[in-house]
Amino acid sequence: MRNLYQMKNLKKFSFVALILLIGLGNYAQEQAKPAVEFYGFIRVDAYTDSYKGLDLGHDIFYLLPNYDVVGDNKLEINECQSANLTAIASRLGAKINGPDVFNAKLTGVMEFDFAGNLRSDPTLFRIRQAFSQLSWEKSSLLIGQTWHPFFGAPSVPTVAGLNTGAPFHTFNRSPMIRYNYKLGGLNLTFAGVYEMQYTTATIDTYPNRRFTTNHAKRNAVLPELVFTADFVANNKLFAGAGAEYKTIKPRMLLEGAEGAVSKATEIVASTGFVGYLRYKTDKLNVLLKGYMGENLSHLVMPGGYGVATYDAATGKETYTNYSFYTVMFNAVYGKELQLGVFAGYGQNLGTGKALYNFDDKAKTVGSMQTVQDMMRIAPHLAYNKGKMRFVLEYEMTSANFGTGGFNFSNGLYSTTTNATNNRVICTMTHFF
Repeated sequence: MRNLYQMKNLKKFSFVALILLIGLGNYAQEQAKPAVEFYGFIRVDAYTDSYKGLDLGHDIFYLLPNYDVVGDNKLEINECQSANLTAIASRLGAKINGPDVFNAKLTGVMEFDFAGNLRSDPTLFRIRQAFSQLSWEKSSLLIGQTWHPFFGAPSVPTVAGLNTGAPFHTFNRSPMIRYNYKLGGLNLTFAGVYEMQYTTATIDTYPNRRFTTNHAKRNAVLPELVFTADFVANNKLFAGAGAEYKTIKPRMLLEGAEGAVSKATEIVASTGFVGYLRYKTDKLNVLLKGYMGENLSHLVMPGGYGVATYDAATGKETYTNYSFYTVMFNAVYGKELQLGVFAGYGQNLGTGKALYNFDDKAKTVGSMQTVQDMMRIAPHLAYNKGKMRFVLEYEMTSANFGTGGFNFSNGLYSTTTNATNNRVICTMTHFF
C-alpha cells in the first residue's frame, strides 16, 4: 500500500512538474520572442526631363545628362523631352528588437524596395538593408548590409529626387562590419566594407570567363577600411569627418606577346575623405558637406582609374587613379510647409600619373570620367500632413564633358561641351 501511495504521489509530482516545465518553457519563449515592427512607404514619382540622363531605372535616379552625339553633324541624340510616372521607389522594412544577448541590446533591420537592378530590371524586389546590431552603453557592433559610413546619417541632404544629391553626395549601401564607440558627444566609427551593388569597375576583358561586378574588390581580399568621427553639441550643431582606404585588383590574367599568359598581381590602392557641418533647429536645417578622393566610383560619384604603364612582352600593367572633389549645400526651412534648396559643384582633378598611350587612346574604367566639372541647383517646396508628404522640385543639373584635346599626362581635356538637364519632379509619399 505504501509503495502504491508513493507511486501515486510520484505521478502527481511528475504531472505538476511537467505542467510547470511547459509553463516555464512557454514563458521563456514569450520572453525570448523578438518584437517585429513593420515600416515603409508608398512613393509615387512623376517627372519630366529636357535631357536624358545616365539611365538608372527610367531616369528616376538622375545623376548627370548623358552627353552623346551621333553622325557627322554631331547630333545630340539625348537632348530631348521625356516624362514618366512610377512607384518603384516604394519601400518595405522590418525592425527586429531582442532578445538581449552578451549584455547588449540586440536589434536588426530587413529592408526592401522595388528598384532592383536599375539598369536591367528596375522593377525587381531587392534587398536594401539587412543587419544585426549589438548595442552596449557606449558602443555598438553592426554586422550586415547598410549605408556606407560616408553617406552619414547625421548629414544627408533633403531633396525630392531619389538620387539624394548624387553624384555630388555619395550613395552606397554595402555589406560591412562596423564598430561605434561614443565619448560624450563624439561618435567614432571603424568599418570594414565590401562591395555588392555599388562596385568598383574591373579592367578584365578576357573572354569565356564570367564574373560578378564586385570582382575587382573581392580579388583584392582586404575590405575597404573606413574611419569616421561625428560630433554633436546641444543636438543642434553637428560636425564630422572621415577617411577611407580601398584596394582593388584590376586584372586576374595578363596576355603578352605571342600568346604568353600569366597571372596578374597588381593591386591598386586609393584614398577618400569627407567632411561636413550641419546646424539644425525645430524649423531650420542647414548642411555643408564635401568629398575628395581617388577612384570614388563605388560611391556613385565620378572616378575610376587607368593604365599608367604597359609591357607588351608580358602584358603587365600598372595603374593610376582619377581624383575628384565635390561640395554641396542644403538648407530647409519649415515644418508642415517647407522650403528647401540644394546646390552642388564638382570638379575632375585628373590622374595622379600619366596615362599610357595605346595608339592615341588611353585605357580607363570607372564612371563619369569625361566629366570635367558639374553643378546642380534644386529648390523645392514640400507639404507634410499626417503620414503624407508632397514635394515639388525643380532640378537643374549641368556638366562640362571633355570632347577634344585629351591630355595623357593627367587624363583631362582641353576643350569641353556643356550638357544641361532641366527636371521638374513631383513626389507623393505615404508613410506607414
